[in-house]
Amino acid sequence: MSEIVARCGFRCDECGAYTGNTQTHDDRLKVAAAWNRYFGLNLAPEKLRCNGCWGNACAGSDLPDPSCPIRACVMERGMNTCADCFDYPCEKMETRMKGVEEAIARFRDKITHAEYDAYLAPYDARRTLGEIRDRRVDRID
Repeated sequence: MSEIVARCGFRCDECGAYTGNTQTHDDRLKVAAAWNRYFGLNLAPEKLRCNGCWGNACAGSDLPDPSCPIRACVMERGMNTCADCFDYPCEKMETRMKGVEEAIARFRDKITHAEYDAYLAPYDARRTLGEIRDRRVDRID
């Protein structure tokens, strides 16, 4: 699967809830347990199906989050991701990244590389958005 980046910088193509990656109920059980452990999210496994914030919500799922302030902001500004914004990183992004970065700091040295790659790395928006900004020919920083 090619790189799919959410408006906030999450990597859909690496996310366990993304529809292209979630094939079985066991897959969703693993993701639900990991999200609970790392982020304190208590989501039912059957709700872990997402088309990404570029698509529509999956039937029976709460993903993508319809109230996501970052998605609304990026769309309102007519951009692809926060990496395109002159205001990056803004308060909305800092709030979103804080929880992920706290989880990375708490668990990075306590889990395997495979667990990190599967359950934390896809949500390291600062890294992803920084890479996107670094690739830009017309750098905006």
